[in-house]
Amino acid sequence: MVHRIRVIFYIFLLGIIWVTGCSKAAPPEKMPLTEAHQKFLKLCQEQQLNAIFKPLQHTAWIYVPLREDLLRLAATPEGPKRSETSEERPAVKYVDSAYKNQRFVITYDIHPDKTYAQNQGTKLDYLPLYHQISRKIMTAISQAYFDAADAPSFFVVVITDVLNGVEIENIFYLEDLKRYMTFENIPQEEFVKRSLYEIKGKAEWIGDTQGRHLAYSEIAMPEFLARQITSRVNFKYQKSSFPPSNDARREILTIVAETLKNYNFTDFNYVELHDLNAGLTETILPMELQALTPKPQ
Repeated sequence: MVHRIRVIFYIFLLGIIWVTGCSKAAPPEKMPLTEAHQKFLKLCQEQQLNAIFKPLQHTAWIYVPLREDLLRLAATPEGPKRSETSEERPAVKYVDSAYKNQRFVITYDIHPDKTYAQNQGTKLDYLPLYHQISRKIMTAISQAYFDAADAPSFFVVVITDVLNGVEIENIFYLEDLKRYMTFENIPQEEFVKRSLYEIKGKAEWIGDTQGRHLAYSEIAMPEFLARQITSRVNFKYQKSSFPPSNDARREILTIVAETLKNYNFTDFNYVELHDLNAGLTETILPMELQALTPKPQ
């Protein structure tokens, strides 16, 4: 299990990077500390982890403010690249998913694009402190909640560099973490797809050691799945070992079908697709999605 805890936070680095803002929200309603919550806080204290803990009914928020850099500019092994030869491949210009009125609404612009290799030989890298803090948090979560009957369904872990106003957020479903860490048929790449990973930054967050800027709220399964669909589409087109085809519609619907099947989620009436590039909108019924999921062997 120790090896799995270590691996988790390296594979999180495969996540898609966005830089966005976040509005302030009223403090969440205080919830009583369960035995599992108390165990988690004790483990954090034993590991000298300065964590702000905000438990809601179904979601636990963990905020770790640090007065040190989390990211740095590092060199790539390949070095600078510049090519006059173009390559045409499908590119994500825009994609967003939402769950509204019992339907999944997916808006996208994905079409073949001509690109040239242009790289200065640099990349964003993560300082050891981030890995250390992440491993401590994951260890505490696994020890405190894996056997707890009243454990939260979702965890939001936010590690913030309060000197520069930059933070790294991870959202995951506890059952996914259990299945991954106990070797129950979730490989590394699949666990990456099931976890929501985001980098955010805003000057207003500088000095926020209490997490006041966070919009504490419950993570509901439909919302989680909608955001996961967006993340999976980006992963497919930017990170996957299996390149996408030129049929963006089919690629997206396949991702939707597989995502919903993974969680046995059926509380929706249809999927609404908005293709911004083609200017088309269409409705896909659940029966049509079922035809896109792989048949059991």
